[in-house]
Amino acid sequence: MDELDALQAFMTDALRRRRDLSTDPEVVPNAERLVHPTAHFSSSRHLEIYREQFWLRHTESLLEDFPGVAGIAGQEQWERLVEEYLLAHPPQSFSLRDLGGKLPEFVENARFLSERELVLDMARLEWAHVELFDAPNPARLDAAALAGLDERELALSRLLVSPVLRLLRVSYPVTELRNQLLRGGDAQIPLPERALLAIYRQELSIVHHRLRPAPFALLEALTAGSSLGEACEVACAVSADAAHEVEREVASWFADWVARGFITGIAVRP
Repeated sequence: MDELDALQAFMTDALRRRRDLSTDPEVVPNAERLVHPTAHFSSSRHLEIYREQFWLRHTESLLEDFPGVAGIAGQEQWERLVEEYLLAHPPQSFSLRDLGGKLPEFVENARFLSERELVLDMARLEWAHVELFDAPNPARLDAAALAGLDERELALSRLLVSPVLRLLRVSYPVTELRNQLLRGGDAQIPLPERALLAIYRQELSIVHHRLRPAPFALLEALTAGSSLGEACEVACAVSADAAHEVEREVASWFADWVARGFITGIAVRP
């Protein structure tokens, strides 16, 4: 390991520590050897300032992106969650936007959380907000492109789903709870309430749109790359009367989805 590699390894380890570096017997000797002191601070104290900023900045970034998770967890559990998360998943990107990408997955296994299922729903919802905020704006689908296809061509076609759409299954009313928390309300734990959500960006706003099981399953299959015919079969299998619902309402679903910008293109299979 050359001198630069040694310095980088030392700094990486030091900044992730959760104790004052200026009194850490493992750090002080190396700090004095590798870090120049200043007129006001010793080498280890200088390094400690950077360590504090590392944790403060990354904690603040996660709080900004996951206010609902923090509100449900409470201060003690939130601090533990952030600390353990950053130790397990230190920043890998130059952008703080990517910092919370693995938080929902981490929450799923954080057994110490007293309301873990609720926190998981909220983490998934809030990460969807982060992703949608800067997702690229797609072109709008010209509905005439669908009208020009015969029934066979349409069934074999893949409809392209918007990059500013996320589909989410939740077990709690997290949309309402998040709004309440953002208004400064208390984190009253709600009763379970399952919902199927289409979350999408409309201009500068994030919209939450509830779907019934059949249209949700159809959109989910399209998102996974199924042809329209295959997606309709998936939707028809959702329940005993789903096939009748699909036959009766699929045209109105697509009219609504095109209007909302859910469908952005069509790839016709030969």
